Amino acid sequence: MIKGHSVKLKIEAPYHSLFELTPETQHIWIVCHGYGQLSKRFIANFDHIDSAKNYVIALQGLSKFYLANFRHVGASWMTREDREVDLQNQKNYFEAIYERFNNGAEWEGKKVHLLGFSQGASAICRFAAHLKVDFHSLVLWAGSFPPELTAVDFEYLTVEAQTYAILADQDEYFSQELFDMEIEKMELAMDTSAKRIGYTGTHQLDRKVIDELVYSNI
Repeated sequence: MIKGHSVKLKIEAPYHSLFELTPETQHIWIVCHGYGQLSKRFIANFDHIDSAKNYVIALQGLSKFYLANFRHVGASWMTREDREVDLQNQKNYFEAIYERFNNGAEWEGKKVHLLGFSQGASAICRFAAHLKVDFHSLVLWAGSFPPELTAVDFEYLTVEAQTYAILADQDEYFSQELFDMEIEKMELAMDTSAKRIGYTGTHQLDRKVIDELVYSNI
């Protein structure tokens, strides 16, 4: 008879940063990549924003794998296999990142912005919920809202918290109708009304939209 077992172990997991965190920093951006991407490449999408005012932290999914051509490596946040274990490991990773910044103390006095793209959209929402991050804005970019999160998980949010929902007009994975369903879940859980942003393109980040987020009044 086949029996499943598991063991607990300590691991190291990466994240990447962009620019310097200084007393002059005004905005902290915490971003989560999509399926098959890596944090070190994903963070390059933000290398054009104001380095004096912004500091970017890119988190990375814990599961790495070779992409189709075996020349490049990508990462995944989780799968449906051993889902609860993956969720706990993900939570442990988030807590370790938070502790790295003195339980968020190094972010005090600065506006925290959370952005998740594709599969990373669910990850960034879990990051906010698990750590009770008092974010200034949260961006759901062409991704899903976690099904297990409810209004109870976001009772801590202040009225200043803003939410954004972004989708390209030719996205290969989301129709506007399907994305609307995910937006509604987020709005109900966070008691918010998300600002919707559309653009001409496919399922990938757009630097002009990033500029709109960064240089708007958020």
